[in-house]
Amino acid sequence: MESIFGRGMLTLEDTAWAERRKCMNVSFGQNVLLSFIPIFNSETKTLVTEMETIVDQDGTDILPYLFRWAFLVAHKTTLDTDVKDETNFKNNSLIESWNLLPFYMILKMLVPILHNKIISKIFGLEKKTTKLFSRVDALMDKIIASKLNSQSESSTDLSSNIVINRVMELYRNGKITLDEAKGESWNMVLAAFETTALTVNHALILLAMFPQYQELVFRELQEVFPSGEDFEVEYSDLQKLVYLDCVLNETLRLIPTTPVSPRETKEDVRLSNGVLVPKGVILAIDIFNIHRNKDIWGHDADTFDPNRFLPENSRQRHPFAFIPFAKGKRNCIGWRYAQITLKIALAKIIRNYSFSTSFRYEDLTFVDNIVMKLDKTPLLNFKRRTT
Repeated sequence: MESIFGRGMLTLEDTAWAERRKCMNVSFGQNVLLSFIPIFNSETKTLVTEMETIVDQDGTDILPYLFRWAFLVAHKTTLDTDVKDETNFKNNSLIESWNLLPFYMILKMLVPILHNKIISKIFGLEKKTTKLFSRVDALMDKIIASKLNSQSESSTDLSSNIVINRVMELYRNGKITLDEAKGESWNMVLAAFETTALTVNHALILLAMFPQYQELVFRELQEVFPSGEDFEVEYSDLQKLVYLDCVLNETLRLIPTTPVSPRETKEDVRLSNGVLVPKGVILAIDIFNIHRNKDIWGHDADTFDPNRFLPENSRQRHPFAFIPFAKGKRNCIGWRYAQITLKIALAKIIRNYSFSTSFRYEDLTFVDNIVMKLDKTPLLNFKRRTT
């Protein structure tokens, strides 16, 4: 499993991380991201069409639809690969593997005795993780082999800068090993697809619980996309969706996709309260509770209110009060990628459907993992908008 989780930028340290980040920054440059917009539009069009099957049904968990959509988008944009015809994608086993592998990795980290292969076999963990890993590794091997067998190009075309082509160039130039190329590619998929699907799901759930804000977003979308139905979202359109930005930010504030961000001190650090944190200590930055700190966000910090992100309400806020993509030089490399993907998806869904739920906001229970999930996913009722 090290080829997936231990050889990419997510786990590199110090100089090795800085060099890799510098090499990969080009894959998330503005022009590359803009070139992905047709893919975001096309795959979201398919998602919206598939959602016709749940219109007027009595409660649907939309997360499986979102996982499939985000998985296809992540592979097309980062790995230049369409996986919809893969058998393991059709039967959902690829997505199942990606959803479960991080859980088992965390389990091994928290329960050191499971590193013992005999103990791991007794509990069935070794067999399960091997099966899950083999599915994702087989597809990655297939993609890497295809790239190795293709003609190496020195083109300056934007496609040469997407993740898979960038890492293969680094491999061909001897700057990284094949395992590192594979690990970096899978790290990007892992960081992209599940977080994207969950954030869209969380936003829809919150808007279903607070229909007054859903209506405000819809009215904004009506103005930008008056015809509705099968419209294309351009980058210039995204700049006009101010209130959708507020909804997305408020969703990420209350339910940050990554609730905790680990960091290691490289030198002694004196905190503002006088506590000395020695060099070499692993710290956990509690993003979830920072985002709900009432000293910063007010007495209603635990409630959903997108208006708090209107420009006039957020200008004086501390720059580190809102950190859904972390902060500083090790912030999320794909934060702009995420924002474009999320806004296009939400714009198309909300413009075409209204949705509601009987699940109460007060009853949401959060489950910490590598990503934030809900203990019980609220079911949503969808109706087609006619205007």
